[in-house]
Amino acid sequence: MPTDWNLIREMMAAVIDSCEQIEAAGYTEQDRDLTVDVSGQKVSIHELMVSAWTLPENLRYRIIRDRHDKGVDLPYMPEATRIIVRMAEACSELIGAGEAKPAEAEARSAIQWYRAHAVPRVRQAIAIARSTT
Repeated sequence: MPTDWNLIREMMAAVIDSCEQIEAAGYTEQDRDLTVDVSGQKVSIHELMVSAWTLPENLRYRIIRDRHDKGVDLPYMPEATRIIVRMAEACSELIGAGEAKPAEAEARSAIQWYRAHAVPRVRQAIAIARSTT
């Protein structure tokens, strides 16, 4: 089955945009106790932040259950899954690093490696194999 890359891209963009906007608002640990009214109930910023990371955790399990119910369980963790998870983890280490820009050259090299090396070579190998069968 083909992957809905547009949905994945939209989900990741929503999270990145949200984190960027929260940082731009000036959020710090000291703001955790601040509250906002949500439908007549006081909700702390900390509660909102916890919800922001538990929502994707819960969504992941919902997707796993739905895949099972629809008979499209994953027999193993696909390579694309591993790639996305590992890059998300690497990106998470850049949050709050500011002007220090840790491993910026390596990060840019990785971007170039995917675009100019890995993908073209994988596509080439598949094209060759498909043309000879």
